[in-house]
Amino acid sequence: MGDALAAMLAAALAMAAPQQPGPAQAGTRQDTAGPPRAATELDRIVVTARRHEESLRDVPQAVTAVDGEELESRGAIDIAALDMLTPNLTIHPARAFNGSVTAYIRGIGQFDPIWGVEPGIGIYLDDVHLARPQGALLDVLDVQRVEVLRGPQGTLYGRNSLGGAVKVVTRAPEAEFGGKIALTAGDYGRRDGRLVLNVPLADTLRTRLGVARHDRDGYGRNLYTGGEVSARDATVARFIALWTPATDLEVRFAYDRYRDRSGAQGARRLAVPPPAIDPEQTPLDPGRHDVRSDARERLDLDNEGASVTVDWSIDARWRLRSISAWRQGDSHAVLDMDSLPRPQWLLGRDFAERQRSQELQLHRDDERTHLVAGLYLFDGTEAGDGRANALHFMPTHFYRATGTIRTRSIAAYADWVRDLGAAWQLELGLRQTVERKSVVADNGFYNDAGFSDRHSTTADFSDSADFREPTPRLALSWRASEQALLYAQVARGFKGGSYNVRANAVRYPQSAHPVDAETVLAWELGARGDWLDGRLGWTAAVFHNDYRDIQLSVLTRGSEDQGGFPDFRNAGSGTSRGAELEWQARLGPVLRWSGHLGYLDARYDEYIDDGLDVAGSRHFPNAPRWTAGSSLIADVPLRGAGWLLARVDGRYQSMTRPTTDLTELLVQPGYSVWNASLAWTSPQRRWELTARVDNLGDTAYRTTGFAYPVGIVTGYYGPPRTHSLTLAYSF
Repeated sequence: MGDALAAMLAAALAMAAPQQPGPAQAGTRQDTAGPPRAATELDRIVVTARRHEESLRDVPQAVTAVDGEELESRGAIDIAALDMLTPNLTIHPARAFNGSVTAYIRGIGQFDPIWGVEPGIGIYLDDVHLARPQGALLDVLDVQRVEVLRGPQGTLYGRNSLGGAVKVVTRAPEAEFGGKIALTAGDYGRRDGRLVLNVPLADTLRTRLGVARHDRDGYGRNLYTGGEVSARDATVARFIALWTPATDLEVRFAYDRYRDRSGAQGARRLAVPPPAIDPEQTPLDPGRHDVRSDARERLDLDNEGASVTVDWSIDARWRLRSISAWRQGDSHAVLDMDSLPRPQWLLGRDFAERQRSQELQLHRDDERTHLVAGLYLFDGTEAGDGRANALHFMPTHFYRATGTIRTRSIAAYADWVRDLGAAWQLELGLRQTVERKSVVADNGFYNDAGFSDRHSTTADFSDSADFREPTPRLALSWRASEQALLYAQVARGFKGGSYNVRANAVRYPQSAHPVDAETVLAWELGARGDWLDGRLGWTAAVFHNDYRDIQLSVLTRGSEDQGGFPDFRNAGSGTSRGAELEWQARLGPVLRWSGHLGYLDARYDEYIDDGLDVAGSRHFPNAPRWTAGSSLIADVPLRGAGWLLARVDGRYQSMTRPTTDLTELLVQPGYSVWNASLAWTSPQRRWELTARVDNLGDTAYRTTGFAYPVGIVTGYYGPPRTHSLTLAYSF
């Protein structure tokens, strides 16, 4: 199928000729001529990066924006696809948890999804912040656009956006009845379906429903039990109701739910442990998704949320906006950490999270000024239960850590944009966040696998701590011409402080002390422009980040000679600098080319481990020196027979260390991944047929992994080469 698709793609490119399509027929959903636009002209996209609608070409900061049509054309399923089109972004499913996200922007993020550890990149769904990574690997079902804001967003987005933010904006209900149904079949038993239904119930009330079902067999096999590994079984649903009782008032209700019963990701062994751990010296498995686990692994996730957004236009200049939201999620994991057919290290984790938030925004617009001032309230609780059955690694074999962390936060902010005349614009912003963190922890060793007979207690305490963080922003931009914008900005962001939920407060009292917030001060110079009468659009940026109080897992010692404890502390500081370039070009009447290039130099200035500064031997995780991507797209009219859209998309990432572990086995060398597709759209734009090949070269690459001093090293691999065929009908 791959050779056939390549031949079809070559034929489509050969057919590209400067001809104009005829007008659409009456009764179609869109009456403009030409094929459906896959929006690579990013400067035409309207974004809300600064909390109000404006053209991307006018935003003085590094933002990558892509609309839903482009994501659908790329075959994107979730926001992990954003790494194909964003410089200096690393994003992938979190290790050992389905539906959870690991995201890094410009070397800043968080790879451990344990409760109590805050993420470094803010994930937003319709302006609602998802406080935890579980359930944050958002499906791109029926989205209007996705915005990736690079650099700290502390002024307008607050806590846990010190590296940047990813904003998913869903489609609003429309005035006319319509919808779309799509069915996808592919190898590995893939059977996916999507349904979008837009139903206006009255002139003032519109509704929209989206449902997606993902079903696929495993990429690998459990060579011990014969079962599948990395199978997919997930369902996503979104519902939106839009009520406009008056011309100046709009009320939007949104509900979403995600249910995942997918099989555990294949943790392939990368090394044969010593005989004390693996007496049989089990050889490495042949496939990159194969395992030999003797455990019944499970990774279940349920996540849902609802929000009510009220927009009231008080008059021509003033607007009041309220966003009230609630979310909850539950995840359960059972993992065989050694990936061997021996009952020696089984890990179980149960998480429960609840969050409520309220945001009030006041906007003022006139000819020269835009002001947004806001108040944000957040109350969230994370409860965790981690259990380790480590028969060969712990003296009493069974360890359990349970606890709850509650976060209550209040923030006030204002962002003022003023046109100074002579094409200059000044932006001043400030946010003050006050946060209280409360913890209850109960950890200890047990004598039985049922965790009913406690052998010793390592932590039994409750505590609370207050954090206060100001996050200002200053930006100055100059529109040198109608086609060029230059800007400079400095901004501060922070990642919330917390507690080490795995503390051993009995032997190492300092491990129960609160962990301070991380902070970053970022400088950025950038430009964006349109050349060749709008046929070439580009953006460029250079940046420098001063990263302080980095939260790291390090070795610490108690008052006695006790060998040390793996603690979680503010043990580091670092500096990162780099450059980014994005472009979009129309090479002819039917051919378009887009791409990006990112350079990143991230280094630790300090890394205190076991009382020593080891910064010279440590590396930033998920911070590849180079990232790059390119897409070549041809929209080919077929003289009354519809249109063909042929595309090739590629991504390159240089050598990457997915975690702070020192083992070289986890280092992922540089690699590239290429995808290709060919889509036909009927003349009435009702039918679509798309053939796709993802990972054309069947590239083997790891996204993350685990490494333990006892000799166990496992890696999680990206998908192999896959083929699919999608049939869609719009009505």
